[in-house]
Amino acid sequence: MTDLDRDHLSDLYGLGFTGFDLMVPGANRTYRLRHDADVYYLRLYREAGRPRDQIAAELNLLEEFPKHPKIDVARPVPVQGGAALVELCFENRPRLACLFREIEGVDIEMTGPRMREFGEALAWLHVLMPMTVDGSVRQIDPMAIGRVAQQAIRPIPGSTALSQAIEQRYFSAFEASSYRVCPQGLCHGDAWTGNARVSDGRIGFFDFDDFGHGAFMLDLGTAAWHLREQGDQSDPLIDAMLSGYEVVRTLSREERATLPLFVQLAELRSLTFLAEHCVLSADMWLDVFRRAEKTLRF
Repeated sequence: MTDLDRDHLSDLYGLGFTGFDLMVPGANRTYRLRHDADVYYLRLYREAGRPRDQIAAELNLLEEFPKHPKIDVARPVPVQGGAALVELCFENRPRLACLFREIEGVDIEMTGPRMREFGEALAWLHVLMPMTVDGSVRQIDPMAIGRVAQQAIRPIPGSTALSQAIEQRYFSAFEASSYRVCPQGLCHGDAWTGNARVSDGRIGFFDFDDFGHGAFMLDLGTAAWHLREQGDQSDPLIDAMLSGYEVVRTLSREERATLPLFVQLAELRSLTFLAEHCVLSADMWLDVFRRAEKTLRF
């Protein structure tokens, strides 16, 4: 088949899905399904890049995450047989998939009060994370990610200057920093307002596809990287996010000093994803490289 079979999914989950829409046709395909008034999201995981045991660890984390009045996470929905992670046929090939409950709410506005709420919720997410989960948890190491980024862009024309900047600026800055002594634990991996919703003061997080073990500043740096798209308003919004975070968990001086480095890490992770999963024109790649070089001077 060229796409998923709604009737088969209805039988698999014991839910009579009436609505069935493709929302994201990227490397990870995301579908929105409806059953009566309930909404679900089906994630069809990319064919390469994440082994089964890493995906299983993600789902175990979401199943085990404790209930809390301030935050929530998108929890997996098992099939009738009880498994959350299943294989579906897509374009005549098996793909791993999981159905998630909808995180209800609205988009988080780019205002100081909302960003303080988001920062506080992110701190609760870190505080409430289990110490361990079953499955293989990826280690999010800044130095290793830098090497992967260099390798990923090497075949692309015009990448030499950026590769040199990674070598001369990124690696040396991280080596000279105190990132290794920053508090660590399980992180969302792609924590930003686009992967969260707010409802009655409660913030729910979804899309844990990049979750792993690393410095908590990884999530703050990723959120700050996204907030930089707000231009002149980015610094006040980042400050609001950090102040909200510290309502729950105080950041050390060493952690705050590494924020620009974790913004750079987010840039290199994005760069690697583009190189490994997307087809861009030569002009588009030059724009991507210029943006990355600018971020490495942040």
